[in-house]
Amino acid sequence: MNKEHTVKIIKGIIVTFLLLTNLNCYAESHKALSDPNFKLGNETLLDKALDFKGKRVAVLTNQTGILPDGTHIIDAMIAKDINIVKIFSPEHGIRGDENYATTDKTGLPIISLYNGKVKPSKNDLADVDVLVYDIQDVGARFYTYTSTLYYALEAAAESGVEMIVCDRPMITNANYTGGFMLEPAYESFVGKIPAPQAYGMTCGELASYLNSREFSGSSKLTVIPMTGYTRNTAFSTLKLTWVKPSPSMFYPSTAVCYLANCLLEGTNVSEGRGTDKPFEYFGAPWVNAQLLADELNAQNFAGVVFEPAVFTPSEKISAYPPKFFNKECSGIFINVKDAGKFDPVMCGVAILIALNRNCPEFKFNKDNFIDKLAGTDKLRKMIIAGKTADEIAAAMNESISGFNSARNEYLIYK
Repeated sequence: MNKEHTVKIIKGIIVTFLLLTNLNCYAESHKALSDPNFKLGNETLLDKALDFKGKRVAVLTNQTGILPDGTHIIDAMIAKDINIVKIFSPEHGIRGDENYATTDKTGLPIISLYNGKVKPSKNDLADVDVLVYDIQDVGARFYTYTSTLYYALEAAAESGVEMIVCDRPMITNANYTGGFMLEPAYESFVGKIPAPQAYGMTCGELASYLNSREFSGSSKLTVIPMTGYTRNTAFSTLKLTWVKPSPSMFYPSTAVCYLANCLLEGTNVSEGRGTDKPFEYFGAPWVNAQLLADELNAQNFAGVVFEPAVFTPSEKISAYPPKFFNKECSGIFINVKDAGKFDPVMCGVAILIALNRNCPEFKFNKDNFIDKLAGTDKLRKMIIAGKTADEIAAAMNESISGFNSARNEYLIYK
């Protein structure tokens, strides 16, 4: 063994030791900081494994369907000898990597509910007694997991299959609602549930709302609630293992800004995809960052500071390259200081107004995709007409007043 090889081995041992030390420190701090009284819905589900005796089970999940220790729900259910007959997967696939394989690593068949087929068929559910749903969403109507939940409830009701939703915490403010209600003319896969842009409900609460309002209670729905959770519980305090809900949802802070900046997908402005802070950055090569930051900060939004930034979308995360791929963009970093006070929908509106007023190059996409994201054409038309943020806010509040009253009936957590 030569000297160079020996040195490499010693370095490797040192690196491994440091890595293991850091992991152990993290594990201890994670254990110490976690709330022992908090329990996810899937934990309670697994405690009741005997309820599945003699039943054929399908699981609708993805990479986020994990227990606090990181074990995937499918692996945990198999370990409990629960008879899983198939898996359904939402957009981005069962592991969140855009791989739409037809067989899982466990050998179970996977049926994709994306790209043409969005709803389980009666044939898909013919050999299923129970459909279990366990997916972490981000509290935004245009996040397609909400559409997948809608179609799963509908399919379960039509086939007489029992549906169980394992509840999960909200990443965004659970008390917050905002945006326009979805108008039927603008229904799509990025807008299916009859709710505003920010609907302020956990997936379990949303499932109860949809089952009652859309399906007259016809789905045999059971929501497995969390324990030790309230509407004021900040996601960060739960110390859960973070798994990206979708390829560009890098951090919890991404989800907070997503409610504001996803609307930019309907424009020619980068929403930060392809950078290390998607949705927290936005801009274009032709944006005057300081001018925009000054105008937005002058509106004194609570809990946020708009900081001039320069970024280059250089990573192709999905099948399509991001806007301004490998081009330097001038724009804004949305620095959210207090997520509890942050008003993402109105900040998103203010951003669109500022871009439209200050950037001659700014355009809505020709297909008016923003109407599908907003759930209406009112937002686009009001911005083009030069309406103020206050005027748009008044229109939104009028639109969702009925929803806010109805929503209260389905809230599990206080």
